[in-house]
Amino acid sequence: MLLPWVLVPQQNRFILERFGRFSKVLKPGLNFKIPVLDMVAYKHSLKEQVINVDSQNAITRDNVKLRIDGVLYYKFFDPWKASYNVKNPITALSLLAQTSMRSEIGKIDLDRTFEERETLNAKIRVTVGHASEMWGIECMRYEIKDISPPEQIRRSMELQAESERIKRSKILNSEGERQALINIAEGDKSAAVLEGEGVATKIMQEARAIVEALENIAQAIEKDEKMVALKLKLTERYLETMADILDKSKLIVIPPSSQNGNSDMTRQIALGLNLYKNIMDGSGMNFSSMATGSDQTYQELNKKLESLKEERRKTNDRSGRSSDKYEFMDDKILYSTE
Repeated sequence: MLLPWVLVPQQNRFILERFGRFSKVLKPGLNFKIPVLDMVAYKHSLKEQVINVDSQNAITRDNVKLRIDGVLYYKFFDPWKASYNVKNPITALSLLAQTSMRSEIGKIDLDRTFEERETLNAKIRVTVGHASEMWGIECMRYEIKDISPPEQIRRSMELQAESERIKRSKILNSEGERQALINIAEGDKSAAVLEGEGVATKIMQEARAIVEALENIAQAIEKDEKMVALKLKLTERYLETMADILDKSKLIVIPPSSQNGNSDMTRQIALGLNLYKNIMDGSGMNFSSMATGSDQTYQELNKKLESLKEERRKTNDRSGRSSDKYEFMDDKILYSTE
């Protein structure tokens, strides 16, 4: 106090008074003063500082009592105002933060209190900042540390949160099942469309192949004046059809009579009688040796078949079985009437 100088640290401001009145603001460094006449009345740090806002009760708009606390960050920007406009700036700032916090909590419901914490912080900072500006204090930010509802309200909120989680889980599961069904239906639709396109393509290709084959046959017929190839193909198809009829039906087919001589006629009749013998389970006579010599007519073959049928009928009557019936439908086919 009696020294003629004052050493001010960095980021600090001292208020110098002379005879109890404000004289000047001492800046960092070595400052001179008149002993006894001048004295340092206030010391302020310009660094950012923090104070704990004491825990307090607040009531929400829906009349739920909460216990809430927070922290306030501030710094001095005008040492003169902080010295002469307020007696105890730190206490005044803390009380202002508490009242502002209670006021903002009372404007919202309980559910929104936890959701809008950032909004509450911003509003409290603005409210405190406007009031503390005249004290030479700048409010940097405000943070709510904890919000503690009553135990009963806390249990209700936990149950509500659990219900919301279950609800969201069921919604997500149903959405997943719905999407799966849609994907399956779209897959079946695409498969059906592709299958139909494949069938249509196959039919078109087969039709083109048939058209090309017919065109090739027509060209071959035009080139072959005697139609030897055509006759050979028709004969091959005829034999295949006859073989299929003999395998799958009760028709006995005797090839048509030939006009080329006795040998063809003899071979045809012998083939017919052998086929008949096979149908009669081997009980018929072997007439292939009789089918030689001159041409035998259809009436002679019919008579021999009638005699065979009569013998077969007598044999069946003795054995108690029904007789087989075969009739000539024309000069080419022997048909079983059973």
